[in-house]
Amino acid sequence: MTGRETENWTAANRIPTLILWDWNGTLLDDVRYAIGVRNRVFPRFGLPTLEGLEEYHAQFTFPVRQYYERAGVTDANFVQVANAWMDEYVRGFPTVPLFPDALPALARFDAAGCVQAVLSASHVEMLRDQLAHAGILGRFDEVLGLTHIYATSKEAVGRDYLARRAHGSHACVLLGDTLHDAEVAAALGCRCVLVARGHQSRETLETAGVPVCGSLLAAADLVLGRKTDKV
Repeated sequence: MTGRETENWTAANRIPTLILWDWNGTLLDDVRYAIGVRNRVFPRFGLPTLEGLEEYHAQFTFPVRQYYERAGVTDANFVQVANAWMDEYVRGFPTVPLFPDALPALARFDAAGCVQAVLSASHVEMLRDQLAHAGILGRFDEVLGLTHIYATSKEAVGRDYLARRAHGSHACVLLGDTLHDAEVAAALGCRCVLVARGHQSRETLETAGVPVCGSLLAAADLVLGRKTDKV
């Protein structure tokens, strides 16, 4: 996003009252960990490993089932592979950090008086456990996730949350790291800012037609209407 485009986006939009956070790849720095999990699990099923981040970015998509299909997973073994992947992911999760600017970004929105919630395609109970482990569970108004591990769309839970809250969709910004986040934001009538260091590349994110930043602090500055040199 160019400086002029950033100025225009900020000028056209007021500061939101609600921030919806994606979790994996946005607050949680788990992309390389996820690649390692795949490379440990997929060979058990005769499936290929990944060379690295570039190949992962080229394959990853939502719903996650489509990403699995790109890797050779079939209807016959999808549930088995997905369960094995999740077991391996959970086993090593305590080693996965937040992004270094996650806490400062949360603090900026707190200081601005924004309500903050997590909206994720993860299983909601696992999501709560992960947020508690990271020490940030209590910082959110609500934790919104799915009732299964297969990472389908999170649109419905987001729509239900907005319907229950006093915040209109026009007063909400969704922060994420994938095209799915932009799609969900559009479906909910929310604005969206994407951060290009998660599960999809900047090149992919820039096709969404929404602002793309390089860090959470740059995204926070944009959303809060602050001048910034960060992109």
